[in-house]
Amino acid sequence: MKFFKYIALGSMALSLGVGASSCVDDLDVTPDDPDKKTELTTPEEWYGYFSSLYGNLRYEGGLTPNGVDGGAGTWMRCHWNLQTITADEAIILSKWNDPGYNDLKFNTWMTDNTWMFMAYQREATSAKLCSEFISKIDGAAAAGVDADLIAQMKSEARVLRAYSYYYMIDLFGKGPWITNEAVGVNAPVLERADLFNAVTAELEDVIANGNLVVSTSQTYGRLSKEAAHMLLAKLYLNAEVYAGTPMYDKCAAHCKEILKTTNTLADDYRYLFCADNDRYVGKGQEIIWAIEQDANYMTTWGGTTYLTAGAYIESVPDEVLNRLGALGQTPWTGLKVRPELPQVFDKDGSSRTSDKRYLFYEGEFQEGVENLDDISETSDGFMCVKYTYTNSTDYTNEANIALTNQVCNTDYPLFRLADTYLMLGECQKRGVNDADPGFTYFNKVRDRAGLAPITNPTLDEILNERQRELYWEGHRRSDLIRFGKYTGGTYNWSWKGGIYEGKSIDSYRNLFAIPYQYVSTVGQNPGY
Repeated sequence: MKFFKYIALGSMALSLGVGASSCVDDLDVTPDDPDKKTELTTPEEWYGYFSSLYGNLRYEGGLTPNGVDGGAGTWMRCHWNLQTITADEAIILSKWNDPGYNDLKFNTWMTDNTWMFMAYQREATSAKLCSEFISKIDGAAAAGVDADLIAQMKSEARVLRAYSYYYMIDLFGKGPWITNEAVGVNAPVLERADLFNAVTAELEDVIANGNLVVSTSQTYGRLSKEAAHMLLAKLYLNAEVYAGTPMYDKCAAHCKEILKTTNTLADDYRYLFCADNDRYVGKGQEIIWAIEQDANYMTTWGGTTYLTAGAYIESVPDEVLNRLGALGQTPWTGLKVRPELPQVFDKDGSSRTSDKRYLFYEGEFQEGVENLDDISETSDGFMCVKYTYTNSTDYTNEANIALTNQVCNTDYPLFRLADTYLMLGECQKRGVNDADPGFTYFNKVRDRAGLAPITNPTLDEILNERQRELYWEGHRRSDLIRFGKYTGGTYNWSWKGGIYEGKSIDSYRNLFAIPYQYVSTVGQNPGY
């Protein structure tokens, strides 16, 4: 049975007292229904329990406020919104009046924002689920689970917990440090630098214990040793923001560990974001880790369906939608591209026509997004067609085949090798000698895109390259903060601060507010 089938069955863990609750409440709940299973007795049941930890990245539902459907609360959708809609890559048309969207796209959020609550709730829930699993998994030996597999699953659970804390550090700056000992009691709340130190120490220890499986041997959909290195590299890349001390040398060191087993980019950039991109996930391929999507086993409106159907405009001719792959799904007409994103393809000696990563449909649309109410064929804002419903074998759907599934099968990349290359380039630029040949790797990314090399890129050129390569993958807000261009008025994008021309926003918005539901136990960030 494939891993995603176990994920689909993994919801059984909710009957074992490990369901979602607030971030500091007791998880040990006795089921009211005497027919519910409360003890795992087979290896398959323990594996299903383990799979539910990964399932938290895919499941719909959770704690969603009134008026918000469960699909909106999925991990990918709420975190993507916080990282992308609040920056210069995407904006939501007024047709979508879901609670909280306007606050994000205008950078005016406060403590009651729906998306912030759902993101924080997912992070805290994931940390709790992983900690509960870690505290119980040794009991799997009695059910016949091999000791080596127990050690491996425990290590993966620790990395998954660290991944949740990575977002808590990046987006919110603090939270409850939920460890094995803290399950069932009030966990201590750690401030940003302390939480960063705790998480990086945890990951360093997990990697050192040798129980993580390398990418070439790991099961599809599960974390590899390379993914743990990548998570540490991302944390160290932003260490000056998170903890006040640059750690680019450590970032470079972990990037180089990845290159020992994973060091080849996919031939065609487009195929990393279409329905059969699972062939690039793990196994030493470019996508180091992804949230897998499979319409036959798990359906969600919050995965890449959101980035495909959500980006297509209903007024576009059918032949255009067919060519772009939105066939079984009705276009949602919501997400548009802010003009600063296509404009970055005209910088640093690049051009839109020569860059193979320029995956936007222009049609008769206006580049600027000044009118957020217009959804006509000539409305404002280009369409992003980076994510598709189609396979690489017929990427533009020349066969004009109508798909029957409304849910997209495209996996959502969390970590990619191209990002590793670009991080090495940035580390070298920031003075890390051991990052050499970082510029060579930087230019490998440009070469695949069909662009000429830049011998000694500036920091601005590195930031621009990151946007061209990684747009709509949930990295942009963090990148702008690291480069000092998110708050203040050094760089203003359209609708920043709530006006079309853009304006300066206060520095406290480098962090989101702690949702008011958690303030009594976690506290609040300055400025809110």
